[in-house]
Order: sequence, then structure tokens, then C-alpha cells
Amino acid sequence: MLVYPPLGSQARTQKTPPLGLMFIASYLLGRETNVEIKILDYAISPFTNEGFMKELMTFAPHIVGMSVLTLNSFRANVIAKLAKQYNPEILVVVGGVHATFLTETCLEYGDIVVRGEGEETFWEIVHGYPLDSILGISYWKDGEILHNPDRPFIRDIETLQPAGKVFNLLETPKYENWGIMGSRGCPHACIFCSSPRMWQKRLRVRSAKSIVDEIVYLHTRLGIRSIMFFDDTLNVPQKRAFEICDEIIKRELNKEIAFACQLRANAPNVSPELFKRMKEANFLRVEFGIESGSQYVLDSINKVLTIEEARRAPTLAKEQGIQRIVGFFLIGNWNETLLDVVETWLFILRTPVYPLFSIVTPFPGTKIYSMLKQQGLLKEPICWDLMNQHTVISRTNKMSKPLILLLYAISILFFHSLIAFTRGRSIGATVKGIKRLLSNS
Repeated sequence: MLVYPPLGSQARTQKTPPLGLMFIASYLLGRETNVEIKILDYAISPFTNEGFMKELMTFAPHIVGMSVLTLNSFRANVIAKLAKQYNPEILVVVGGVHATFLTETCLEYGDIVVRGEGEETFWEIVHGYPLDSILGISYWKDGEILHNPDRPFIRDIETLQPAGKVFNLLETPKYENWGIMGSRGCPHACIFCSSPRMWQKRLRVRSAKSIVDEIVYLHTRLGIRSIMFFDDTLNVPQKRAFEICDEIIKRELNKEIAFACQLRANAPNVSPELFKRMKEANFLRVEFGIESGSQYVLDSINKVLTIEEARRAPTLAKEQGIQRIVGFFLIGNWNETLLDVVETWLFILRTPVYPLFSIVTPFPGTKIYSMLKQQGLLKEPICWDLMNQHTVISRTNKMSKPLILLLYAISILFFHSLIAFTRGRSIGATVKGIKRLLSNS
């Protein structure tokens, strides 16, 4: 039984399937494993203790595997205890980003933690390999925690079975949208992101053919008409984005499906020709992680992006007719002051982006987490349930918690009101939109 625990009460509801667990399931089945699998996604399905116990009694699993993020780590603990209550012999295996970086914390309720990439490791666990021979795990033995050496990354992720192939294993309502993961990793090292440590700044990609084969499968078997690429960035290198668009157009999927993705705004990664091709391929939404309108702050968070690049990319997208251009911005960056936030506001006013704001959240595995801990600014105990990107977790070296919250609230209220005004919305519609933007941020 593969379980995605429910997210915190303040988290935005997930609208797409749990791709990590689905890759695990497809890997097991793709290697002709004699195993029965059930996937429970409690990010979208309601969770109750009684309901989960009923699932356990019906399916009677030997192994319960969980994908744990910071926001659902508390509920992962609950699920593990319920599994052991049902059957103490059940093996509880915990994986995911949170488990990778807070291994011993997760071993307080799990028997085994899978660190990093999970497909090969979980396959060996399912097949009963001796624990001391399995790379990339931490586990209990004779009352002591043992950490085996890390497992090397899968060299060619093209060999992985697409996640969409196991959609029939999902015990959940029908999803509104679907996600595609066409790569793993990112070559950049922003201090607010855990990817540099999780994937060691390595980028591994699937071919355009493999990705679009999966899109065809999802469209023909599930009737999916809206797909979001969950890659950290689709246009590194720019040639890759061209190849994916060309394959989509070649198979005329642009006439049936709408696409969205995240892009890097750096000059080598964007061009008028790219956005023209994306428009033709029916990419209706593109997202840029801009984070700040202050060059000083961008340099402080290791964004490796100039203000000129950050403004040019959305402008090019708009000129080529992309409908929805989103810019992500963070409040509470390291070294950021009130004046830097004002610079961000001015940047947004001069740039054709729809702004979405978040509060910098020090997730485990990020450099900002380590920096705040070292400076004594991140106070224990940390409530993981509040790591939702719109709750202030810590002050910074330049701003207090109340100031961060105030600037975050002003950012949302001002820009959403401005957007509503320019579109001629009523006051009631503006208030509803502000509430929606708050939840999205």
C-alpha cells in the first residue's frame, strides 16, 4: 500500500496525482514484480482514522510505503501508528524529501527510511534483500539506527516506466488535471530550494518522444485535456523545450490539450522563437520563478538571474501571445529589507506578469534552513504543519516576523486589487479573488 498522507490544514489542495508514488508503482510492475499495489492519495481524498483502518482491513498489506513532505509529516506519523495498530508485522517504509533530510525524525515512526531516489531501493525492499545490502536506506537494528551508503542516481531516467501507466491503481476521485515529470534535478542552487541537495545539481531528462508518448496515453485512456509539467524547468537547455513542443505539434495534441510549465528566465533559455513555438503547441500558462525585483536580493539567494533577464522573458512571452504569464515572488528573503520589497513591487508594475507571492519557508534540505539554524533564528520546536509558504516561520537577518507578514499581506492585497481594477471587477469579486490568491500563495 502506497500512501500520500494528507497535507496540513492550511496547505493548498493538490489537484494532480502523486507522481512520486506512481513512479515507484510503475517501476515495481515494470520489472514483472509479483506484487499487488494500491495507491491512496489523501491530498485529495478525505482522511479519517476509521476510513484508513478500513482500507487496511480490506487490502491487508505487508508493506505500507509513504511519500513524506514537510507539510504531511505529522499525518505520516498517524498513518504509521494506525498501520502498526492494525498489524504490528507491517513494514512501514518512509521516503520523500522530508524523510531524506530528517531521517532520524522519520524513523521515530518508520521502520525504514528511503533516502533520495526511491525506485530501485524500494524494489529491493519489496524483494526482501538483506537490509545491510540495500544502498540508500536508514533503519533500525537492535535498537540502533544504521545508515547505509547513499545509492547512486539512476543514470538514465528514460528507463523508468511513465507514472501515468499505473493510473488504475489510484483509489481516488478523478483528477481535474494531470502532471508530467519529464526530468529530475536542476543545475542551479537557490538557497530556498532543496533540489540542489536532493539531486546534487544534476539534471537528467527524458526524451521528447517518451514524454509525449505518455501524454498520448493519458489523453486517450483518461481523456486528460490539461497537463502541467512538474519539471523544475522545461527550457534547460532551450533546445529541449523546442523538441517537446515540436513533438506535441507533430502529433496534433496541441488541438486537444492545454499545457503549462515552469521556465527559467535566463537569456540563454528564452527567445521569441521559443515562445512562438510554445504558443503553437498550446502552452496557455508559463511560470517564472523571479523571487525578487532587487538585484542585491537575487544575488544573496543565489538565483543567478539579472533584473534585465527577469523582465525580458515575460515580455517576450507576452509579445508572442502566451495567455497567462505568472511570476513567483518571495517575501522574507535573506538580506532583504523593506526597500528591496518596494523594488519588487516596482518591478511587477513594469513587467507583464501575474504575481503570486509566498513567504520564504526554510524547508529541511535547503541552505536557508541551515543558515537560519546557524544564526539561531529558527527556533525549536518547529511546527512542520505550518510550513505552508504563507505562514512566517522565522525572522531573517534583516526583517522581523511581523514585518515579513505585513509586507506579504500588503503585496497580495495591493496587486490583486490592482489586477481586479484593471479588469473592471466588482468589489465583491475582488474580495473573493484576494481570498483565492491568499490560498494559492
